[in-house]
Amino acid sequence: MKQNRNSIMRGASGALGEELVFRQRAGKTVISLPPVPREDNPTGDQVEVRSKFKEANRYAKTATADPALKVAYKAKARPGMSAFNVAMVDFFKAPEILEVDVTTYTGLSGEPILIMATDDFKVKSVKVSILNIEGEEIESGEAMAHPESDDFWTYTTTAANPDGASGIIKVEVSDLPGNLTKRELSL
Repeated sequence: MKQNRNSIMRGASGALGEELVFRQRAGKTVISLPPVPREDNPTGDQVEVRSKFKEANRYAKTATADPALKVAYKAKARPGMSAFNVAMVDFFKAPEILEVDVTTYTGLSGEPILIMATDDFKVKSVKVSILNIEGEEIESGEAMAHPESDDFWTYTTTAANPDGASGIIKVEVSDLPGNLTKRELSL
């Protein structure tokens, strides 16, 4: 229950005996029942989820300890959310590879490969690998972000492909928490 006009309870936090708990959320005082401790025998899936949640909590604490990163996360926060909340959400959401444009690739050095990748917060890096028909790596490296958009990246080839415009291209996109998304395409 939210308390909007109750001047006595405004700003209160803590417990009133074992009956009520007062919390502050988005500048409002919220009154609720205390949490009920329970004895449970968690399943393997529950243990895994709890472990992942602890990792997310650890990441959010580390991220918000960095003043610049905390400001960036806070800028993405909706009303009532903290930088910590946004960092937690970011931990659970992997980046997406929306498009890999190889239409201009002919197998020569110096050709651009365009990648469109997005994340709920920020894409940290985009790595591109080109393999020949036998699956042997011809080249790999980091794509460069476009200055106008956070979603567009360009990889410029550095080696000639002896098979021409055939083989395999691998794209790996990572975000700040370390989530990794991979895509493999035939050329």
